[in-house]
Amino acid sequence: MSDSNRTKEAVTCAIRHIGTGIYSSGKIRLYLMQRGYSEAVAVEAVKLLIESGYIDDLRASRKVLAVRSGKKQESKQFMYQRLLEAGIDPEYADIVVDELDSDVDTCKSLYEANFGSPDEDSFDREDEFLKIAALRGYSMETARKAFRLYLEQ
Repeated sequence: MSDSNRTKEAVTCAIRHIGTGIYSSGKIRLYLMQRGYSEAVAVEAVKLLIESGYIDDLRASRKVLAVRSGKKQESKQFMYQRLLEAGIDPEYADIVVDELDSDVDTCKSLYEANFGSPDEDSFDREDEFLKIAALRGYSMETARKAFRLYLEQ
């Protein structure tokens, strides 16, 4: 079977898999390769699916990040890595991460989501705040700056 026919077959296979879901270009390329299509055919099929609107990495990246807010908020670097792991093209991951609020602002939001409004003992619990921020990928400098802003509210 020619590469052109294999590509058409791969596109059909991918469309059946996508259905009404939202998938990244990387996930569909990997899916097609796992189904036995060569990398060249999978890449070409994904290209056609992007052109026709079946795959949209911007929409897929927003889906990935939608659950990473509030108590699950993460730094831009963690978000970028999460997008790459989800098969988002690095070009689109850059675009989406650039649109995110600053790490200081999102770290402050993380504190608010986990601890509510600051109270009289918040200052004494700084280590607890900083530990949560570190687990979510924030630098110590960013975490401390966000903590000061959190206390000033």
